[in-house]
Amino acid sequence: MKLSSLLRALTHGGTGVAFAVLLPRAASLAAQWVLTLAAGPAELAALANYTSRGMVVVALVAAGLSPTVARRARAMATRAGRALAGGAIALIAFIAFSVTLAYELGSGLGVMAGVITAFFSACSLFAAASKSILPIWQLQGRFLQTLAVVVVFSPIASMAAALAGSPAGVAVAVGFAGATPALLLVRPTRLRRAARYAMLVVRRSVPYSIANFSTVVVYPLSLSVGQSLLGAHRAGQQVLYWSFVAALSQASQAFAARAVARTVGPGGEADWHARALRAWLPAAAGLSVIAAIIYVLFAVPISWLPFSGAARDAVTLTMLVSGVGPLITDSMCVYFCGPRSRRALPAGSVLSSACLAGLLLLTPEPVIRHFGVFGPSVLVGVARLAFLIDTPVRRYALAAMLLLVSAFVLALALGQGVGV
Repeated sequence: MKLSSLLRALTHGGTGVAFAVLLPRAASLAAQWVLTLAAGPAELAALANYTSRGMVVVALVAAGLSPTVARRARAMATRAGRALAGGAIALIAFIAFSVTLAYELGSGLGVMAGVITAFFSACSLFAAASKSILPIWQLQGRFLQTLAVVVVFSPIASMAAALAGSPAGVAVAVGFAGATPALLLVRPTRLRRAARYAMLVVRRSVPYSIANFSTVVVYPLSLSVGQSLLGAHRAGQQVLYWSFVAALSQASQAFAARAVARTVGPGGEADWHARALRAWLPAAAGLSVIAAIIYVLFAVPISWLPFSGAARDAVTLTMLVSGVGPLITDSMCVYFCGPRSRRALPAGSVLSSACLAGLLLLTPEPVIRHFGVFGPSVLVGVARLAFLIDTPVRRYALAAMLLLVSAFVLALALGQGVGV
């Protein structure tokens, strides 16, 4: 590929958005390895404590922030609109910082640790909007400047902090890198208008976040059950595979956010939903192929490739489908959800999650052995597609649901469970 073509893909294409979204995640993973080697597992546990506790307060807003902002693309095209959105996100982030800090200090975590955790909470709020902000910076011709700031804080500063054995430094660097695209929106604006806009953003974000949270909440239950049934080693191999799937899902959502930001315009929501979904489909197909290749590397020994097939005793054929499922279901349920679906999806997601949780509690062994520790979350995601009831997305959702369910049935018929 020529350098000019590469720069154009970065500055104008969805590939650049996906790269910028995944860069802090990849740098965080690398920094965790380096921190463990430099300072030991105890410091890695401290880093996990900062990040996991920092994301609790924003959980019911963060997942819906990006699609909510993506739908305001016309307003974000103006300087005043971007300043208003930046002020609203900053207010929500300040509330998240304050609540997190008060809770951590009240629980006896300590001032410094409390401040770091609260800072990461605020950064994660900004980072949640970044998938929708990056396409806007592409359209404004400021993408490379934004990416340069991300690079400074993500691989460079986070790795330096990891080498120094500082989990607090890693948390600050990774948090700041993810927050950078949305932080650049912040400009002086009227506080009252920003507060009203913040209330609107929160109100519209909650339904998406509830739908997303319903898939996430099943995972800890299936992981704990899976560890006892499959053993820590096999469960760990499945978690490693799932980390790649989660990264590809983020990339798929980045492409979806860009498609929505570029197609929102005149006409009804159904019109631009259809255009945006068709623009996103090629990227989803390409990422699905990558997910299938990753599955093959985990499951199939290749003579000339070291460590390939090392997890063949821990993965089942259904996990090939589970690796593709979130790339489709997460993006469709978050970015292509119409007004009627936004009312039905939260209730449907909670119902699906409750059914899978009950199945895990009543008959855990067949579920875990045939679907793995992350399969139940994927099944919840597939069930959510039934609640996308707005046209024309409904046709695409039902087709995707039929395809995934058929693939699961075929995989169950052809494959065996783990340890069977």
